[in-house]
Amino acid sequence: MTRIAAPFALTAATALLLTACGGGGSGSVPVAAPTTTGAVAQQCAALQKALPRTLMGLPRRDTSPSSPNTAAWGDPAVTLRCGAAMPSVLDPHSKEYNPEGDNISGAQVGAVCWASVHDQGDNSFTFSSVDQQAIVELHVPGAYAGRQAPLSELAGVVAKASPLDADRKFSCA
Repeated sequence: MTRIAAPFALTAATALLLTACGGGGSGSVPVAAPTTTGAVAQQCAALQKALPRTLMGLPRRDTSPSSPNTAAWGDPAVTLRCGAAMPSVLDPHSKEYNPEGDNISGAQVGAVCWASVHDQGDNSFTFSSVDQQAIVELHVPGAYAGRQAPLSELAGVVAKASPLDADRKFSCA
């Protein structure tokens, strides 16, 4: 069992309290779409249909290329990728592997175990649903630091669209 290091504290990253709506932005948001097949592709398509029109009070935007594996909200864009890879800090085959690092923490939100990786350079956070069959990656730009995290808004639809992967053994506690 891999344990995500630090307990998921309410930090500036995870306590993102939205006090004002951001603009919707113009044009589509470039988001690299993961390539998916089989059950993961079906789960991502189901998730796409269930995603909210607003997230953290931010309106939904189009992504480029258009894909059932991507979504975006607001400006700067909060982006979602379904079918993403395991975060490199949790992948034992990665040279960045460091599950005990200072920049990673985990939280159980609803039925989803989210790993949170903080990029101190731009103060952004990337949350990944590490125990689901289809890993959902949510990138929250540093501009939203100090505002409400979107995990509670997404946990239910992520858990419903993608079941737990019995082969992954992560602990969010």
